[in-house]
Parts: sequence; C-alpha cells; structure tokens
Amino acid sequence: MILHSDTISILQNFQSINPSIVISEGSVLKTISAAETIYAKATIPDEFPTSFGIFDLSKFLGILSLDPNSDITFDKTHLTINQGKSKIKYTYCNPELIVAPPTSDVTLPTPYITFELKQEVLQGVMKAMAILGFNELVFSGEDGVLSVQTLSSKNDSSDVYSTELGETDLTFTNIIEADKLKLINDTYNVFITKEGLTLFKSDTVEYYIANSTKSSFV
Repeated sequence: MILHSDTISILQNFQSINPSIVISEGSVLKTISAAETIYAKATIPDEFPTSFGIFDLSKFLGILSLDPNSDITFDKTHLTINQGKSKIKYTYCNPELIVAPPTSDVTLPTPYITFELKQEVLQGVMKAMAILGFNELVFSGEDGVLSVQTLSSKNDSSDVYSTELGETDLTFTNIIEADKLKLINDTYNVFITKEGLTLFKSDTVEYYIANSTKSSFV
C-alpha cells in the first residue's frame, strides 16, 4: 500500500492532537487528545487491512518522507516499509499504551446554533490570532450579528479582531482556547452546543472540541 497524500495530511494533522495513534481496519482514522478535550475523525481514501498502534507518529511519518513511493506491507506484529532496494521493519505498539478514542462515535447534543465558517475566514482569524498574540477564538451573537473574533477575555481593554458571519437572533459568547484549534485549513459547518462542545465538520474531517467554561448563552 502506498498511502495517498490526503491520508498523509490527516496523519500529520492528527499528530498535533496526539503523538500516538491506533489505526483501525478500514478507511476511518480517529484520535483524541491526552486531556480528552479534542476528538477528531476523518474518512481517508486508503483502506487499512488490519488494526495496529503507532507510538511515535512523527517518526513513522518521517520514515515515509524518505521516499514518496514508500510501499507498506502489513504483518501480525509489524509493518514493512519498502523504499526501492531498502526496507524498514516498523513494530506495532500495544494499543493499550496509547490514549485512544472510544470505539463508539461521539454523540453531539442538540446544537444551539449552526453556521458555515468559510476557509478564508478561518485562515484570516487564525493568522490574526498569531499576529496579535491572542489565545482564544470566540463565536458570538450580539445585537443581531453573528461573528467570529479573536481576543483575550482576561483583558477587557485588549484589542479585538472580528469578522461578521451573518445574522442571528441569539445572544451568546462561545470561547475556545487556541491550543485546542488543530484544524486543517478548510471550510466547516460549525455546530455549537450549550453542553460545552463545538463540532467543526468538513467534507472529510470532524473535530469535536471542548468549549471554555467562560462561554455563556442567554
């Protein structure tokens, strides 16, 4: 099996959430952060023939980067990465040693509000967050306007970067800490719940992220 570039991209992204991963048989990848505040799920173009654990995902991806045509074969205890005349034996990790998501999918409570977050808007607000040195992303509804902002809620006098997303008759402030935002740059449907969970869903990947306890809904 030569992994598709989309599969590689998902694994690189998931590495930022958890340095280890349990890959299940099939074409769905899942991961969860050690603190269990981020859960991600993606459908990939490849189909794995067996389930196995990778303890150091960075090392695994580094090995694959040695040759873009790395051909993987799977055994009971290890996989073999064939790179031309060279090959690497990579031993599986015991899944019990890895913080892995439950086998059942996350059930999202009834959303409080749902809207689309365009790729260019997400890219802009993430760039502004980095430039301004803020550590929070905020979705808010106020005076009929739905917006996304980046700011520091600890400082009422701090600068604020804001982009209007549309109209709403709801009043709320949904805060997500920057260190939980491990999103691939894409367009997402966003589902915000009052129960402390926000779902970012694109055509291929879903991120369930715990909201800050400072969030408020009227």
